[in-house]
Amino acid sequence: MEFVWYLWGMTQQEVLQAIQSRIDQVKDLRGTVKFVVDGDKVVHVDATQQPPVLSSEDKPADCTIRIAGSTLADILSGKSSAMTAFMFGKIKVEGNMGIAMAISRIL
Repeated sequence: MEFVWYLWGMTQQEVLQAIQSRIDQVKDLRGTVKFVVDGDKVVHVDATQQPPVLSSEDKPADCTIRIAGSTLADILSGKSSAMTAFMFGKIKVEGNMGIAMAISRIL
């Protein structure tokens, strides 16, 4: 059973939709990505399927991106970029860096 969470004024569904609309723009992403937000919220992206499938299930992934909710909200709203957040240590990446770079182009 999936739970509902809120992220800095965005519902879980709004966060998933915002990420889905951006993920759909990446044609060369082939793999799985797990965003861990605030340590306990998960957005799992399965881009081995077309179109990519998003869920809030905590499943293994090729690349795990750990990020604070406030940072993700800033990126999704355009107040910050993923590259800037990464350079300032606000994003931690584990696993396949190629997938992380592909994701960074659309966040």
